[in-house]
Amino acid sequence: MNYMVCRKGVAAGLLMAIVALPGIASAADDWEFVIGGGLGYGSKYEGSDEMEAMFLPVAGITWKDTVYLSTEDGLGAVVYDDNNFTVNVSFNYDWGRDESDSSDLNGLGDVDGAATANLSLEYDIGPVTPFIELTRHLGGTNGLEASFGVDTMIPLSALTGQGSGSGAMGSDDEGANGPAFLAGLSSTWSDDKYMKNYFGVNSTQSARSGLQQYTAKSGLKSVTAELGFLYPVNENWEVMTMIEYSRLIGDAADSPISKDDGVVFGGLTVSYKF
Repeated sequence: MNYMVCRKGVAAGLLMAIVALPGIASAADDWEFVIGGGLGYGSKYEGSDEMEAMFLPVAGITWKDTVYLSTEDGLGAVVYDDNNFTVNVSFNYDWGRDESDSSDLNGLGDVDGAATANLSLEYDIGPVTPFIELTRHLGGTNGLEASFGVDTMIPLSALTGQGSGSGAMGSDDEGANGPAFLAGLSSTWSDDKYMKNYFGVNSTQSARSGLQQYTAKSGLKSVTAELGFLYPVNENWEVMTMIEYSRLIGDAADSPISKDDGVVFGGLTVSYKF
C-alpha cells in the first residue's frame, strides 16, 4: 500500500486518513486536494458508557503522493518507500480530554492537548500489511504510545472473481480505483505518563470525584478491530464507511474511570478530490 494511515486513537483517524491521504487514486498532477465531511457516532471517551454523534471533517492536500497536510494526520511525509517497505513521519495534534465531555469525568480535570511527533513503518506482505507506529506527545501527557498490527485492503472485484492478482490493493492494481473492503487488527501500548493522565486517579482527583485512588502503569492498553468499505462513485467522489471496536485491557480496563471496556466508533464520509 502506498497510502498512509494514522492509526492512533479512535477510528475517525483511519476513516478520514484513508480518503484524505495519498494512494487511493493517483493524480495526474503533482498536487491532489480532498474536501468533504460526514457523521460519526461513538464513545464519548475511552472507557465511557455514553455515546455521542459528531461531525467528521475531511480536508487534505497531497504533493506527489509524498508530502501531505490533512485534518486528521497533520503535516507529514513519506520519507522512504521501496514499494514494499514504507517509512512515514508526521506532526499532529492530540486534543486531549475535557472534564466537561462527560459527567463521569467530574472532578478529574482536563487532560491538556499537545502536538505529537509520529513515526510509522509498514511492510507489504501479499494481501496484508503489518505496521508499527510510535507517537510521542510533545506536551500534555508527555507520554509515548506504540501501536502495532496488520491492515488489509481488498478490492470487491477480487472477491467476486472479476479481478486478477493477489487481491491486495496496491498502487499498480487494476482494482485500485474500484470498491474495496478495508480491515485491520491492532494493539496499543502506552507508557506510565499517558496511563496516569488518562486512567489514573490521584488523591486530589479522588477527593473531588468520589472515585477511589488508582495508579495506572504502562502496558498494553487496548486491542482494536476495524472494518470498512470504500466506494468510489466516480473519479472525483468517494463514499467511505467504517466501524471500529476497541477493547480496553490491563490497567486501562481496571481503572475506575473506565465505565465500559468496549470503545465503539462508526461513521460515514463523502469526499471530493481534485
